[in-house]
Amino acid sequence: MKQQHFIFLRKADVITPQSLDDPAAGIIIRAVLLQGFSISPLQVRAADSREALDKFRRDAAEAGVFVPTRLLE
Repeated sequence: MKQQHFIFLRKADVITPQSLDDPAAGIIIRAVLLQGFSISPLQVRAADSREALDKFRRDAAEAGVFVPTRLLE
């Protein structure tokens, strides 16, 4: 499966991955930023959003970054 570039959008205790390879990524990112989300500095390459979240958890733990309680796929 092709690897995609994922960023993570955060708000309070919620984090959700967003593939930059998604044709609608710009529209989605703009919409959630207007809802008060921010972009996490952690980025990963993964085959899908589930793998991206797993990598986010691992990388966040290694970097000592707080991981929200709700991860949305």
